[in-house]
Parts: sequence; structure tokens; C-alpha cells
Amino acid sequence: MSPFRRSRRHQVITRPMARRRRQRRAVTALGVTCALVAGASYGTWQYIEQNEFLLEERCEVTVGDSEQELSQQQTHNAALLAATAADRGLPPEAAIHAVAVSLQETELNMREGDEDPGSRVLFARGAPDWTAEGDVVPVEITVSGFFDVLQASWEQGLAAESDAEEEGDDDAEDTEQPEPHWEPEMHLDEAAEVLDRPHNAQFYPRHAALARAFAWPLAGQQPVGMTCHLSQLEVPAADPEGVAEEVVAVMPNALGIPFTQPPEDEESSEDEEAEEFVPEPLLDGIIEISGEGEESVVSVRVPPPDGSYDYQWLVAHWAVASAHDYGIQTVTAAPYRWDRDSARWQRLDEDDATTTETVLIGFSRD
Repeated sequence: MSPFRRSRRHQVITRPMARRRRQRRAVTALGVTCALVAGASYGTWQYIEQNEFLLEERCEVTVGDSEQELSQQQTHNAALLAATAADRGLPPEAAIHAVAVSLQETELNMREGDEDPGSRVLFARGAPDWTAEGDVVPVEITVSGFFDVLQASWEQGLAAESDAEEEGDDDAEDTEQPEPHWEPEMHLDEAAEVLDRPHNAQFYPRHAALARAFAWPLAGQQPVGMTCHLSQLEVPAADPEGVAEEVVAVMPNALGIPFTQPPEDEESSEDEEAEEFVPEPLLDGIIEISGEGEESVVSVRVPPPDGSYDYQWLVAHWAVASAHDYGIQTVTAAPYRWDRDSARWQRLDEDDATTTETVLIGFSRD
């Protein structure tokens, strides 16, 4: 072994070698960065997808510091009841009572139904009542049947009140106790008795708070009062025609929609073989559809508020409540827009806002 230690040989790094090293480091760093970005993107995608699957579709109304909730389908049914009350010219409290009664009897779920909204069964069957004459009085279970009874009772009460005022009899001792009729100020237990509902009248008031929370905005009494949290997975195809058809079916009188009239010769004809005349709605200037598919927009022109109802918010909240079934993505009622992604009503800039006489229903996801 040599007593002399060989000196360590130093490596000389040239510029090309240094450049290659820097390139290798840069490529490695870039690869790590891309991997991190890809991982983060995948994680974000997974998070969004998982949240969409885990999202409990629901509708909410904020009352004070608390949230009142219904399922999407319950809310759609509540919107039908509220719109029907408005369409018949009933006080908005009729919507509250209808929603509360349905919550008690069917949990606001449809038992049976068809395309006609008035034929949908949202109320419970019960033991029939008996009149003094011994006739069977069936309990009304459809939307139209329920409101027929309520409206008749209310109008009879108004007529009796008017008659009493005309008679001018102030002597309470000589007057008989008037028969109770439905009144908007009634408590729910009283309303249930007057309307001959099948359940124990004491059970109905427990639904008063929830019914009022939803029926009030759905009846156009409160702007931006309700929202729905809906998934973007498996959204139904845009159905603007379905939206227009249901609006016509649910609130034709409220929106002032005219219908075709039979020809004069058909009105006087008694020919049994003649085809039955079916009136068609005349929608020009009231409900219009522009665009196709997801680019479609349904424009609904509404009457001005009349002291009982704000029709713009009646239609706007109905559209939000119906968004799940028709693939609706946006609802615009000046100066606000509801967006399905955010589930919020956002105030629009002046340039983007519509007029207060129009509701725009969109199907495009911005």
C-alpha cells in the first residue's frame, strides 16, 4: 500500500452540465406540482360529487333565528295549494289552513293524482259525516274539493254578515246564534271543525307554524322568502312547455289568462254527436317561451299587486318550488334571481333586473 494518499479528484462542472441539472430539477418540480394539482382537482371533484350524492334535497324558509324545512315534493304541493287559494280570490290565510290541514292528514304528500292539479289527492279520507236529513256527506280529499268547501263556507259567512247588516238588528237576545263559517282569522282547530275534516280538531294547530312559514311566501306575501336546495345530478331535461301548462292549469284567473269561446252556433246546438268544445288558453303577451332546450326561457307577465297578493312573488316562489320537476335552473323576479347552484336569491344589478311585472324562468346552468 502506497504511503502516499491519492488526493481527491474534483469534478469540474461545465455550463452544459449545470444547465442539464437545473432542467432535471425543474422537470421533477413540475411533475410534483402537476401531481399535487391533479390530486387536489380529483379530491375537489370527489368532494363535489360526494356532496351532490349526500345532498338532502329540501326547501327552507328562515323565520327569525330558525329554519323551517319541507321536502322538495312537499313544497311543490304547498305551492299548488297556495296558488289555488290565490286563483280563487280567497284570503291568503286560506293557503295557510290548506297547507296545515294537508300536513296533518297526508304529511303534505300526494296520495293520488293525475295531470289535473285540482284532482290531486292531498287530504285524507275519513269516516263520513251525517247531516240532519240523514244524507252522507263525503269528506273532500282533492285540492278542488277542499277549496270548494272552504270557499262555499266563506261566501256563506260573508252573505250572512251582509244580511245581518242590512236588517240592522242590534238586539243580540232576539237573534239566533249564527252558524259558524270559515273565516281567515280562525284558529286551525276551529277551521278544521267548520270544514268537517276527519281528524281530531286538536291535532291541526300543531302544524300552524310550519304551514304559515311556507304558505306565506308561496302565496306571494313575502319576497325572497323561500329557497330550495336541489342536486345537479340527474336533473330532468328542460321542460318549458310543462312549466307553461302547469301555470295555466294552476293560476289562470290570478294571471288573467283568457280562453277561447265556443262559436255561437255551437252554444245553441243540442246535437249530441257534436264534439265537445274544449277551451284553449290565449297566452300571447302573458306566457311566452323563447329559445330551445336548456337555452329556453319562460316569461310570465303578472298583474300588479292588488292588496291581497303580490303575483310576481306568487309565481316566482311557485317556480322555485317546481324547479326539481321541470329542470329549472334560475328564477328571476326583479330585482332578485334565484340560482339552483347556490340555492340563494341574489340581488341583481340594475341592468340585469327585469321589470316588476315579469318573472323569468330559465333552464341554463350558468
